[in-house]
Amino acid sequence: MDTEELSEVLQAADLSFYQAEAYVTLLELGSASATEVARSSDVPDARIYDVLRDLDERGYVELYEQDTFQARATDPETVVEGLTDRASRFEDAAAEIRERYEQPALDAHTVSIVKRFETVMEASRTFISEAETQIHATLTPEQFAALRDNLADARGRGVTVNVTLLTGDDEETPDAGDFEGVVSAVRRRPRPSPFIVTTDLKRTAFASNPAAIEDYGMILENRSFTYVFFWHFLIFMWLPWPVLYAEDAEGTPKRYADVRQFLIEYQRPIQNGATVSVEIEGRDTESNHDVTVSGTVVDTEFVAESTSGFDSELLALTGTTTIVVEGDSGRRTVGGWGATYEDVEANRITVTGVEASKAATDSGSQPTSE
Repeated sequence: MDTEELSEVLQAADLSFYQAEAYVTLLELGSASATEVARSSDVPDARIYDVLRDLDERGYVELYEQDTFQARATDPETVVEGLTDRASRFEDAAAEIRERYEQPALDAHTVSIVKRFETVMEASRTFISEAETQIHATLTPEQFAALRDNLADARGRGVTVNVTLLTGDDEETPDAGDFEGVVSAVRRRPRPSPFIVTTDLKRTAFASNPAAIEDYGMILENRSFTYVFFWHFLIFMWLPWPVLYAEDAEGTPKRYADVRQFLIEYQRPIQNGATVSVEIEGRDTESNHDVTVSGTVVDTEFVAESTSGFDSELLALTGTTTIVVEGDSGRRTVGGWGATYEDVEANRITVTGVEASKAATDSGSQPTSE
């Protein structure tokens, strides 16, 4: 690195042009008077004293008097340490710029519009890896294969994983062995659809339909928007389509992030007399404190403006939906997100046990989640 280039780098490190010129000159001279520094650099005589005093305050040089006003460069370790630290910060900033370009930083209330599907996929992997309760996804076979290991890890943690597989009539569908230990249930929708991954009713990764004109994606960490995607998944991507694979309906524990989805699977067994034991983590609506309720579901309540024309599954999605849990602390009413009239707003419902009614057992029938 020549003298001119060294001076330019020092200017990039926040020295002025005159300060960099004076400092580089003192490095070469070792010790010199102010007049000699001015004469050997491009610093005007009228500015040299102020420039040297500024360098002294910043630790680059030290000043002393010996017949004339003298200056010498300080031990370079102090300067080198500062430059090294700044260089490290510049490298960190460069890495952060790349990361933010590839994958926008997400905070607790972010809605990001992105152009690259790879960014949506990376956000999906993050959301899946951090899910605690439930995952809903609409995926092509290729997308399922890409996320398979992430989904399997989540399922291994006890997360309920529901996937709608998007396949054309002429496409080969994975067999049951590909789903076992990876998902809780799979349904098949034989037509194009947007890519959607929602987790815990809190986070969503979305990419538009590949057949659509718009090419964009959305990454959301916002419960209100995610709830809209959750309903879209249930009504359009889940309930109308045939089951391709389902784990043993008797298998517990099973987790739900919403009262309505819980009832879609357990309303009929409860009505048929099955004993469904649950543990509910949520918010006490009166005290606003976190609460855990354990017990048996003894009743369900639905309040809707109209019930005509709907089957039982869709009825569970309309109006106000409440379950009544009886445990050691008595009976508690439990509602979904935004519950006001119930005792508890549920954030997570874990099914800890299912026991068929004696009549159902005697007749040979079993509770079913479908």
